Amino acid sequence: MGTDKDPLLMSILIGRKGEAVSGEEMAQTLGISRVALHKRMEHLKAWGIPIRSIPRKGYILEGVPDLLIPPVYLALLKSHHIGKPYHYLEKVDSTNRVAKELSHQGAPHGSLVVAEAQTRGRGRLGRSWFSPKGENIYFSLILKPEISIMEVPQLTFLVSVALTQVIREKLQLDALIKWPNDVYIKGRKVAGILMEMETREKRPLFLVVGVGLNVNTPNNGFPLEISTRATSLMVEGKRRYLRPQLLTWIMEALETWYERFQISQREDILRYWREYNFTLGKPVKLQGGREGWAIGVTPQGALLVRRLGGSIISLGAGDVEVVE
Repeated sequence: MGTDKDPLLMSILIGRKGEAVSGEEMAQTLGISRVALHKRMEHLKAWGIPIRSIPRKGYILEGVPDLLIPPVYLALLKSHHIGKPYHYLEKVDSTNRVAKELSHQGAPHGSLVVAEAQTRGRGRLGRSWFSPKGENIYFSLILKPEISIMEVPQLTFLVSVALTQVIREKLQLDALIKWPNDVYIKGRKVAGILMEMETREKRPLFLVVGVGLNVNTPNNGFPLEISTRATSLMVEGKRRYLRPQLLTWIMEALETWYERFQISQREDILRYWREYNFTLGKPVKLQGGREGWAIGVTPQGALLVRRLGGSIISLGAGDVEVVE
């Protein structure tokens, strides 16, 4: 529906939002004819972007739409490698499934799959992920790191740190990480991360990092079974958030942390993970009714729990309940 010039066109309009920009100026900047510019504008309008034509003055963007469509997302994106190529879907069963298919077809490192809605969104441990249309962010990122399988959990730390940092620093909301990789605000879950991997000769062939982030779901918009455990950024921040801007901030944070991971600044990732974590130092209930005290985490992602009798066990997977 669009071309590679659409994001540049959108970036011009966003930079001059509320101000009329002449068609001649934009055509010259893009190196196209006025006729071609008119066609591009019609394509952008067809996406649902509120562009108004003003005779003898040009075009005016009346507002950046809360749409994850390529022209808007790519116009806002500042990362270089993470978050593109960009694959946008209005509705899909699971972005992770699509991302895995694309990986098998040779999709490059950093490719991103985003959907406005999922019919079979998945979380950890086979749980479903509530994925209504047009409210939240559901994405799957393809990574192709040259690392050992033992190093993969550090990438899970990386993703949860990047996501938490964006919420804390860009939105000023008190997000924290619950082991192993869920993000909470005030004791309620706002985001989940599901990492899947395919290997070859004991090394990752590719990783697919699936993230579901509750952005603009109202407090009464969650299904009854999760209504007391789930929250959204809008509920906590008392306002709506522009999803394409938020998604680009997440990609930029992921790129920054991934670059640090590549140059072996991995202790920084673990340090921030511990700083943002609210499981460590707390009494916890384990699956099966066992209890203990979360005392640490290994570089491989395992949670260290001191049992009531004094023995220390290592949990590589599963879930725990923090006892307040």
